[in-house]
Amino acid sequence: MSFNPNLIPFDDTYILYDRTDPVSFASAYFSLLPMGILIFELSWFITTRELEACIMAAGQVANELFNNIVKDIVKQPRPYSFGDSFQQDTMRSCYGMPSAHSQFMGFFCTYTSLRFCYRWKGLTRRKRLLGIAFVSFLAFCVCFSRVYLHYHSLQQVLVGAVLGSATASTYYVLVAILREMGIIDWLLTWRLCDILYVKDSCNLAPLTLKDEKDAYSRRIHATPVTRPFGESRAKSAL
Repeated sequence: MSFNPNLIPFDDTYILYDRTDPVSFASAYFSLLPMGILIFELSWFITTRELEACIMAAGQVANELFNNIVKDIVKQPRPYSFGDSFQQDTMRSCYGMPSAHSQFMGFFCTYTSLRFCYRWKGLTRRKRLLGIAFVSFLAFCVCFSRVYLHYHSLQQVLVGAVLGSATASTYYVLVAILREMGIIDWLLTWRLCDILYVKDSCNLAPLTLKDEKDAYSRRIHATPVTRPFGESRAKSAL
């Protein structure tokens, strides 16, 4: 069997780092964080069937496509060459301006922060600030990793973060308008949403962890507890 010349590494997970440098090692992991966020959003939807998980994921995918378009327009090379095969003739742009990772995290940080401020009403001011500080720290670590690993220049990272933040703000307003127009509610009437049990309680009827715990306690005390098979016999034997 002959070697297929079209085979190339999957660059989203093919990260080069200095094995003797702990900071470089940590930066490689931070560069994988955007993929972890998308996996988290998928898991969020599968376990809760919340429509908001799909809305966030759709916005970040659109943001990624926008980044690819801007890169192909600007055509600014990366500060360091990773070889002629690096994202050449692929679906991903090989250029460096703006940084896709930074734009992704700029979007995630801004959109999540806006949700902390305007949607999650049950949070105290302290918890809102801690949440915003946490996502901002994650965004900073990813942006820093792209510069430290020489995949992007500082300018490319800054432009990416600002562009992602602007895209997230616009997307957040757009989603809010669609909610006011009733488009989201109409979407929930689709047969597919009924089959998958999709809901929008995250926005329409949000529950805090305490609310969920209280509801669980009420259900437990209201419903007779069925003993596992053999438990009563074991207790009588004692």
